[in-house]
Amino acid sequence: MRTKLRTKVTAAVVALAAGSLLALFISSGPAVAFFSGGLFLDVQVESPARLVARGAAVDVPLEVTCSQGTAFASVRVTVTQRSGSGVAQGTAFENVGCTGSGQQVVVRVQATGAKVFKQGPAVASAEVFGCTPNFSTCGSETDSQAVAIQK
Repeated sequence: MRTKLRTKVTAAVVALAAGSLLALFISSGPAVAFFSGGLFLDVQVESPARLVARGAAVDVPLEVTCSQGTAFASVRVTVTQRSGSGVAQGTAFENVGCTGSGQQVVVRVQATGAKVFKQGPAVASAEVFGCTPNFSTCGSETDSQAVAIQK
């Protein structure tokens, strides 16, 4: 009876360890682009981001790729940064034109609440959302990166 229990516990521990390792390696890889029904979407957060108006906002550079002829595409960017004993955060949306190749886009994210952005590390997350001309296929792609905020 003890041998069966030991075998089950060992198998469970091995499965958890393997799952943890798999999750670690999968989450550290690059974003995979969305492609379905003639729609291609990809977004990459780039660094550094730039302070605007003494921390009231930050300009976040992105590389956005979407299929030429996409009817609608927009990006949403969220920046989160530790600021003193609190957190500075903001979210912004921007429509993008699709050319079929990577294009540089800068999105201005305003700080919301009482905390402002400052120089130093932060996390920027971006999502591109788009649809084909007849809206038969829609999709999104995300990326999240640690960025340096600079003057």
